[in-house]
Amino acid sequence: AFDPKEKILVLTANEKTLKPQKDVLLNSCGFDVDEGRFLIKGCQDIPGFDAVAKGEAVPLDIVQPGIVKMTMEILKKEPLIQCILLECTELPPYADALRAATGLCVWDAITAADFYVNAYKDNPRFGLNDWQNEWDGVHDDYSFGQNLIEADRRELVNKIGTPAPKPKAKAKAKTKAMMQKIQRRIQKQQAPTLGIVRLDYNYPPSAGDIDYPGSFDYDVVYRVVPGLTFEMAQSGKMTYTVQKEFEAAIKYLEGKNVSGITGDCGFMMAFQPIARAIAKVPVFMSSMVQSPLISVAFDKYDQILILTANSATLGPQKETLLSHCGFDVDDNRFVIRGCQDVPGFEAVAKGEKVDVEYVTPGIVKMVAGILQTCPSIRAILLECTELPPYSDALRKEFDLPVFDVITCADFFISSRKDNPRFGLNQWQCDWDGTVEEYNFGQNLTAQERSRLLQG
Repeated sequence: AFDPKEKILVLTANEKTLKPQKDVLLNSCGFDVDEGRFLIKGCQDIPGFDAVAKGEAVPLDIVQPGIVKMTMEILKKEPLIQCILLECTELPPYADALRAATGLCVWDAITAADFYVNAYKDNPRFGLNDWQNEWDGVHDDYSFGQNLIEADRRELVNKIGTPAPKPKAKAKAKTKAMMQKIQRRIQKQQAPTLGIVRLDYNYPPSAGDIDYPGSFDYDVVYRVVPGLTFEMAQSGKMTYTVQKEFEAAIKYLEGKNVSGITGDCGFMMAFQPIARAIAKVPVFMSSMVQSPLISVAFDKYDQILILTANSATLGPQKETLLSHCGFDVDDNRFVIRGCQDVPGFEAVAKGEKVDVEYVTPGIVKMVAGILQTCPSIRAILLECTELPPYSDALRKEFDLPVFDVITCADFFISSRKDNPRFGLNQWQCDWDGTVEEYNFGQNLTAQERSRLLQG
């Protein structure tokens, strides 16, 4: 999602601990601890954080300012850092403070868990509704060793018991003042916004389509690229004039303070390097950027079904997908199928409004047939930006995780959002819940609109 020259800060409990995991991280995550792009920094010297190694309660009000201070000092020395990844599972409580203080994307164990769980969840904004029981909002208490039989509990290294209460560390006046200073400086930031680059292609989008603003529970800003046709995107090559228009669109979206940029056609993945070279925010021009995250979560013999508008269309993008998504179209682990023969789906190719209710049974029937012949499929990834309206129906029918361009956008936007469940709160404005309508060609000047191929 970032330019190869830009860096990623990885915060861990102790920076020496990742080295022994070098082979595992490289083979399972594609993460090379020796690569200069990743700056690994431990939190072991931050006052109060030693409680992690001791197995004691961490004094958050003492540790949080220390983590923010350390990170800001690192950013001064390393201005190419564009995002932060919290490796330690005890670091998420500080994610919001880091988002607020740095303005950067911050991912952690919680955003990772949300990514996978959301692929199973009913999306209330579109698609099939009322097929899944809502969570009751009640967290069950957990006691250490729970869900183990007695024989297994006896084998625990850390024996079950009630630890003696330890005196709670008190924050010094200087620490409290630093916390208050951080909160005053950052209140209140704009709620995250998604920027979407549009083809010069006007059609009536359905709910769930990336070009339907109501598909998201945050603000979106669209910008059409005059002259960028579907055929040009499919070829993976822009003319000089259109590329300048594309670059202008990326700059326009960044000027609107968007938190991430995507495109309304998966074939724009070919233009990912151009967009990344300009943008400072993450760029994810296709839902296919999720493929490494999905594949790493399953056994190497498990398969992943890729649904696209037309099964022949990914071939020309082979090199782009491999170099920028880590996705090999020839890898038999990925089963690629097109929806071009599903009754009613031909409206996509014609640029007409799709009758989602009519098409849904055909999509489900087609996938059922695929699963019969490929029983090793464990997940579904929808490549086409007009396929998300069918995600819920597939989740309900097959009880498989379904990833699409919406789950992709949500994952990146979540790295910039205030997590209301913990950490620093009230540092970011809430989304007002208002979905602004969009008209094709909006956000273009009159001169730019005159260059549109479609009105």
